[in-house]
Amino acid sequence: MLKKWITAALLITISLLLIIIAYLLYSGQQNDSNSAPSSSSSLAQSTSSSNSSSSSETDGNLLSLDKIKSIFYQRYNGTSITSIEYEKTLFSKYYEITGVDDDTEYTLKINADTGKVISHNKETLDADEANGIEKQQKAINFDEIISLKDAISKAENSAGDSSVEGWSLDKEDGTTQWEIALKTSNGNVSIKIDAKSGQVLDQETDD
Repeated sequence: MLKKWITAALLITISLLLIIIAYLLYSGQQNDSNSAPSSSSSLAQSTSSSNSSSSSETDGNLLSLDKIKSIFYQRYNGTSITSIEYEKTLFSKYYEITGVDDDTEYTLKINADTGKVISHNKETLDADEANGIEKQQKAINFDEIISLKDAISKAENSAGDSSVEGWSLDKEDGTTQWEIALKTSNGNVSIKIDAKSGQVLDQETDD
């Protein structure tokens, strides 16, 4: 009789152990399953952060051309932009935008990082520029030009290893032009590019 009780107790103990082991294995699988999305999510966040950082390094956190135009047009509604210039000094980076209506020329200087207005000015056009003449001759059609990124790429291809020091966009003798200022190991290079065709028009090196 005692042997039967011992055998039964052993069977019950073994059964309980098997149940506990099965439970622990099941719990482990559930934890692994739950942790996988978290790991994937962390990887996605890491990749996103990396891409964001790369994008920031590429554009230098500068205002886009569309944002520059928007800031100017909000202040001077009904005008046409005739030139945009980007320059950087030892202590600052800025855009200077010029535009006209039929009788007045407006100039706006803004911080290239924040868009904050640094200065603004307006002056009456001369008689030979007024009545919409300057506007008709110098206004830039942004729908017909290559992007700034493409212009810089073409300039860098022409100059070789270099870094951008500044750029401008305006009309000269009826041709809309990008002018890209680059710094190379051989000196500063200025390259003019036809803003419509992308053709390099001129290249000057300042030793």
